[in-house]
Amino acid sequence: MKKLIIILLIIFWNSKVFSKEEIRSIFGFYITVPSNFIAIQNQNLDELLKKYKGSGINQDALKKFLRGETSQNIEYFFSQDMEDPEKHSINIGVRKGDIKVVNSNNIRNLCSAAKNEMSKIAGKNIQQYSCELTNKFSPKFQPAIFYYRDGLGNAKFQIAYQIQTNAGITSFTAGCNNARTCELMNGYVSEMIRSIR
Repeated sequence: MKKLIIILLIIFWNSKVFSKEEIRSIFGFYITVPSNFIAIQNQNLDELLKKYKGSGINQDALKKFLRGETSQNIEYFFSQDMEDPEKHSINIGVRKGDIKVVNSNNIRNLCSAAKNEMSKIAGKNIQQYSCELTNKFSPKFQPAIFYYRDGLGNAKFQIAYQIQTNAGITSFTAGCNNARTCELMNGYVSEMIRSIR
């Protein structure tokens, strides 16, 4: 009986994580988004913000921030069913460059530079718990870089992957607040990356 309950929980969790909706990203590629997340793009921003009225999110500040950032090549996805969507969000950002020049010889320097840059942005020393090359998305996206560090905003932690797409060096970043939600957000981000076409 106990095994049956565990199997049913795994099936339910997987169906929740892997329920899908394919969208065209603002970066030109198609991506599958878990059904419990909504994309925030300039064309539907006002409509989507209505869903979070009363959630404790400063609507005016969020609107100003998102309007400014989406024009600078960042796309946001907010969870519809976690207790605080602002703390459990995913964003995709793109910048020029080629991640294929990163290898096992220079990853340490890259990780140190990333930690310093994030600390400058946060105005405090950011702890970086993991920064490493991963073959998790191989052969489609090789190499990929994985980061696990302190969060910058309301999220306690941040999980991030960098991969190379036709748009450039593409970063997928998720906020989370504890081991359980970090694992869940890591699963969401990983499935989104695997779905890119």
